[in-house]
Amino acid sequence: MACEMDEASVANHLRGASQNPPLESRNKIVFDWGSCPAPVFSRRKPSRTCLADIEQYFHQPPPQFLDLELAVCWILECLLKDDNYPSGLLQKLIREEPQLRLSETVLQQALEFLEQQGSISSYTQRCPSRGRPRRMLHLESNARGEAERLMQPWRSWLDSHRFALN
Repeated sequence: MACEMDEASVANHLRGASQNPPLESRNKIVFDWGSCPAPVFSRRKPSRTCLADIEQYFHQPPPQFLDLELAVCWILECLLKDDNYPSGLLQKLIREEPQLRLSETVLQQALEFLEQQGSISSYTQRCPSRGRPRRMLHLESNARGEAERLMQPWRSWLDSHRFALN
């Protein structure tokens, strides 16, 4: 089977007009015996090439993603202080805890969990700088006690991981 595009053409096509190198690493994969090898983009980092690279990993560790339980604690900590909206929670995490991340999927799962528990409710609020209203999250008063009890173990975890991640 003949290839109509060479590897460089495929790579240029996948990159589009942008001359910036992709965030992903590029690997050549042959899918079956008769197909042409094509560059496949992956978010996986290339393997370390020397011990100094591994040492650098410890000086600049990658961000740690929160799982569901930790995401629930982060949301409760934020909502104990004030009502907020989902993307505002993500922005606040990046701003206040730069070594931690929260995926939108886990955020939505955590919000659904808290809503099912009756711990949070939501309402819409118009924002002058936006066209559509925001979905604001509110911690219910009957859930404040449980949320406050979770703050001590959450902050202990956060303190121990802050040290490890910085």
